Amino acid sequence: MPIFHQQTKHSYMSVRKNAHFLDWQSQPTNHKLYPHFNQRFKIEEYEELTDLNLIGGITFEKSYPDGVYHLRSVPSAGGLFPFEVYIQVRGIKGLLDGIYHYEPHRASLTLLQEIGRDGVEHYFKDSLKQKGLVFLISSVYFRSSWKYNDRAIRYILLDVGHQLGAIYTALSLMGRENEFVFDFDKLSLNEVFGFRDDEMFMCSVRSSEASETSIDKLRQGLPFVSGCDYLETNRFIEDAYKQSAVYEEPNFNPPNFFENIPKEQLRQAIVNRRSIRAFRAQPMSDEEFWFIMGGLFQFAKEHAIDIYYTANLVTNMSQGLYKNGELLEEGDFRSKSRYLALEQNLGGQSGVTFFFTSNEAKKYQKVNILSGFLAHIIYIRSELMGIGCSGIGAYYDDECKEFLQTKNNILYLLAIGR
Repeated sequence: MPIFHQQTKHSYMSVRKNAHFLDWQSQPTNHKLYPHFNQRFKIEEYEELTDLNLIGGITFEKSYPDGVYHLRSVPSAGGLFPFEVYIQVRGIKGLLDGIYHYEPHRASLTLLQEIGRDGVEHYFKDSLKQKGLVFLISSVYFRSSWKYNDRAIRYILLDVGHQLGAIYTALSLMGRENEFVFDFDKLSLNEVFGFRDDEMFMCSVRSSEASETSIDKLRQGLPFVSGCDYLETNRFIEDAYKQSAVYEEPNFNPPNFFENIPKEQLRQAIVNRRSIRAFRAQPMSDEEFWFIMGGLFQFAKEHAIDIYYTANLVTNMSQGLYKNGELLEEGDFRSKSRYLALEQNLGGQSGVTFFFTSNEAKKYQKVNILSGFLAHIIYIRSELMGIGCSGIGAYYDDECKEFLQTKNNILYLLAIGR
């Protein structure tokens, strides 16, 4: 596992020695805006893009004395949203072929550059013209490192995974295909999009049809636009990204995790999804558990991720520690799960507490992003069952490994229940 993972571990002592004060008045902006003169297109005005705003749009507003806080269809650690989405469009009726930036607060697409024989396809291995939608997910790390310091390298990857899951879910609702692409020339695209070291591409989703035409590189670069209203650089995160950005990985089409779910039911689950803050410590059923996890263990294993979990309050399921659906040890591990989750009650009062793990080193970015993706699918499938869900990014790394008796590194915790 990369050294920067080891250097960002939590322990009982480290979280007490390294506490830092947060001035919430200094929080950086959590969404990027291109200049006012860029042409904008309202998503709702295009029939082929119906429901596209569910990839990350505003689903709820909370009013506080110091302003309005917006919840989105995609969860994020600390509500910091350290990601952006760019979409290349070809062949959508009424829209210019071009590269767009998605603006969740305005439910609009901002045109950055028209395209013809050039396009982002050039930076993918096949370089073939794609008719439809090509999504590029970037990370603006300072939104997260402002709060989490160096450990933000983990949070930004997991949050990109949630954004990947939100795009996947919206495309599933729209009846469009999903193809995940992790292996493309991210570093060149960072440069051509005008990014500096504070923003970087992580992964892509293609919902398109390929032709036999090869595409040229973009004829001109895009101007720099900051992802935050100010920036404090973090060389540790910038170096960690560059060390892990390049790896070989075939494109793949993920399974349909929402097959046979009525569209309106899925739409409501996307809109109503929230990260809960507490459980009532009431049981969920084993039928609900297996519905939520349908196909996910197999998908995780195919991508070098092992999912451990403690079954705490599930009817007709033995309390105990499990791995990929198989019981390892019976016992009541609620207190242990609570302690490992940085002594947060969520870990012990849940129906189930998951531990996403992997020993994959070369594809570190991929397994972290896919852990966030898997968590997002669990969020939505839990909401379909009326089950609460919450991601837990802070935990005692080495003590989790000791409890699970694994050499895998811990990537993410997730709790579901009532």
